[in-house]
Amino acid sequence: MRKIQINLVQSTHRAYTLLESLLTLFIVSFLTILLSSSVRNVLTGVEEQLFFLKFETMYKTSQQLAISSHRSVVLEFTGSTISNGYDRLRLPATVQVNQRQQIVLDHNGGNSSLAKIEFLTHQKKISYQLYLGSGNYKKTEK
Repeated sequence: MRKIQINLVQSTHRAYTLLESLLTLFIVSFLTILLSSSVRNVLTGVEEQLFFLKFETMYKTSQQLAISSHRSVVLEFTGSTISNGYDRLRLPATVQVNQRQQIVLDHNGGNSSLAKIEFLTHQKKISYQLYLGSGNYKKTEK
């Protein structure tokens, strides 16, 4: 037992000093902040892409509702939502509608105007040009 006590007293294990601990904490904090900002940008991009997929699905669903109910369906674009009377889609914080408008889909699923829907994001402008009568659209990104 005495040998163990002598070995413990004679051992020269160095511990972290306060300065080394603070330096390690600073490096870890810096890397965490650096990675979180890049992750946030990726998540914002994914959120925008999901929104546009949901919007396209909502447009097609509204056409199908107009055909099946034999009534006109109105797509209404406001500052923060898109609504068709049955469902509502909220715009993400990074996406804006260029102008408030209404698109009427007739009982055949087509629209009666050459409406252009424009969405603005921080990085690009996405436009949906609606074709007259057919209800189809062309998506362009600028």
